[in-house]
Amino acid sequence: MIKLSQERNKSLLAVHGWSAVFLGLLLYAVILTGVASVFAKELGDWSSPLSAPVADPFRPGTDRMMREFAASVDPQYYEEFFFFPRAGDRLYAFFHKHETDEKGKPRERGVAAEFDPLTQTEIERREGTDEEVDAGDRANALGEFMVELHVRLHLPNPWGLLLTGVLGLAMLVAAITGFVVHRHLIKELFTLRRHKEKLLSARDTHVIAGTWNLPFAFILAFTGSYFSFGSAFGIPAVAMVVFGGDQEKMIETVIGNPPKEDKTPAPMADLDRMIADVRGRTDATLGFVTVQHWGRADSLVTMFMHYPEGKLMGPTYVYGGATGEFRYAKPNLGLQPSTGGALFELMAPLHFGNFAGVFSKSAWFALGFAGAYVTITGLMLWTLRRREERGWRHLARATVWVGYGLPLALVAPAFTYFPLRAAGEMVHGPMMTSFLLVSLAAAGIAWGMRSLTLARRVLLGLSGLALLLLPVARLLTGGVGWGGAFAGGLHTVLALDIAFAVGGLLCLVSALGRPAVPAAASADSELDEAVEA
Repeated sequence: MIKLSQERNKSLLAVHGWSAVFLGLLLYAVILTGVASVFAKELGDWSSPLSAPVADPFRPGTDRMMREFAASVDPQYYEEFFFFPRAGDRLYAFFHKHETDEKGKPRERGVAAEFDPLTQTEIERREGTDEEVDAGDRANALGEFMVELHVRLHLPNPWGLLLTGVLGLAMLVAAITGFVVHRHLIKELFTLRRHKEKLLSARDTHVIAGTWNLPFAFILAFTGSYFSFGSAFGIPAVAMVVFGGDQEKMIETVIGNPPKEDKTPAPMADLDRMIADVRGRTDATLGFVTVQHWGRADSLVTMFMHYPEGKLMGPTYVYGGATGEFRYAKPNLGLQPSTGGALFELMAPLHFGNFAGVFSKSAWFALGFAGAYVTITGLMLWTLRRREERGWRHLARATVWVGYGLPLALVAPAFTYFPLRAAGEMVHGPMMTSFLLVSLAAAGIAWGMRSLTLARRVLLGLSGLALLLLPVARLLTGGVGWGGAFAGGLHTVLALDIAFAVGGLLCLVSALGRPAVPAAASADSELDEAVEA
């Protein structure tokens, strides 16, 4: 055992604690943004709906739309094509070719368009690299902002994925060690001393939420780390070793759908007929369609189905693009069912919770929120108790800043998005600017107020007010009214407006429910106040 002086040991313990808090705050940010990302599709439907709900985005006439789109696109982009429903169930289609940028990284270049399935007309079109095309996307921007923040914290690749992968591993370690350190696990599932002193009650709430959440935390951490490290390192490493750095070739081989090359020109078969055929083969719903080598004899059409109700895995069907004939059903990985392929297919539904529609998403939202609560209350219990020690005072304020300032900063981009979208302007850059500015303002509140309790209350109250004003901002920038949404069957608009209003009221009640603790309050009193909400 290494012998250290008392002073050196104290310094190392401080560094250990500071680094743990720093990683904990980042982990809280990833969990909280993940909670918001669960309903990213619904957020897009709410912020940018069509005039009426779309019962079937892949209606008869889809073939005509895609065929006319293809005729207007440069044939150099026929290498690959896909289309699928996005915000408001608009059909998003992208003809593209694969290339590498100046640094040798793979990217796509082509032409993208969005279509209204109800009128079967083109809404808008964009051309360029995949990044340039995504930057001009307004309909999906709000939901995509949350997803990107969760997946890579808006950091450049591969650093964002690396960081979220490390945080996922940290969460995995916390979940595993949680089973070990909770010696009275069954008892702690039901122990909540409401009539004891407030500090014990706060600790019990933290422990009971964490104990119930342990299995879910393990699942999220494992699957999240898999996606982050797989995208950042797994695919490039395998491609470099086995395929000479050709990632596209590697994916084509591993996924198991490489067609035999035949560049003979051949007209595409009827997509409507293929869609009708695939619907007769399964009770799953169509979610995503890809076409390899449009207009060639070797073209293949692959149809990815959403998970059937009550199942975790959905089938995939392959058709001949030139003939329209059914070729085979295949797993997502390889051509033959396997244990590895089944585990691969389970990753997405277990991480995103989208296997049973709104019911599973609601459960994942609640469990994710519990995980965020456990993380931030644990950090506050740890930092505020040590806030009189050198250096810990700033960490206590940083915990209040991130814990209560981040929700406020996550709401802020919507107030930038709505007016800019209505004006037809670019939204991605200004949304990030508003997020950063509100984050800085929240930091000013956390460090500018002497009382951490008061800072917490102010940030929580501002978050509540912002949530209450979200439906107002949507309406004032041309959004559909409640009467029109009800008459038109736009239930997602009504549901999220109500959810935001209820969430805002709960935040305000929590912020205003009890008088703020005076600046001269004791550390324990302020601690009780800080961890209670």
